[in-house]
Amino acid sequence: MTASRKGFFNAFKDVWMLDGVRTPMVDYCGSLGHISPTDLGIKAARAVLARAGVPGEHIGTVITGNMAPGDYEQFMLPRHISLYAGVPQAVPALMTQRICGTGFELFRQAGEQIESGCADVALLTGAESMTRNPIAAFTHRTGFKLGAPVEFKDFLWEALNDSAAGITMIQTAENLAKKYGITREEVDAFASSSFAKAVAAQQAGFHAGEIVPVVTETFELPATPPAASSCRAS
Repeated sequence: MTASRKGFFNAFKDVWMLDGVRTPMVDYCGSLGHISPTDLGIKAARAVLARAGVPGEHIGTVITGNMAPGDYEQFMLPRHISLYAGVPQAVPALMTQRICGTGFELFRQAGEQIESGCADVALLTGAESMTRNPIAAFTHRTGFKLGAPVEFKDFLWEALNDSAAGITMIQTAENLAKKYGITREEVDAFASSSFAKAVAAQQAGFHAGEIVPVVTETFELPATPPAASSCRAS
């Protein structure tokens, strides 16, 4: 038996990205820290459909990327983004997670579905809030016994530790720096340069076309649910 090296690579002949928008990037525990990823996802989904001129009823598949729960709607996150963006209830709404590669995975899965003929148009949404990563416990469903340790932990911090490899994400960065001879001075210089370029681009309006402003608003479901779209069999 030989090991496969194909992985998840796909190349598509006739699949196109129509448009894309995002909410602003802000500081950890900053101005958007109180907003759930569900609402941020709905905001972006509505905006991109409006920008692309694609009605929700024309969407044939919804794929949402999310890593950590940011509200109590985690199980329904892709479904709620789909419905509140005006996509028919009959359209599948899936969630995927591939850590830092989640965004690429969304496009890969959408390309597969479109090229196979199961959907003509896909709505992809990534929704995340590091600020709202929970303080969680997985061992107290049966209650708190007298004298037993209370095991609430920082989900965000603990998730950065790979217990299989026995190292944290921070240690991984250190190991890569040692392996490739990257100095702290080089890293700091690159980070400073990158940040300066981002600030200059923002001030020059370079990112204006891709950012949808987040304002106080209420999302409501359409009064009349749109008709279901069909899925072509491959």
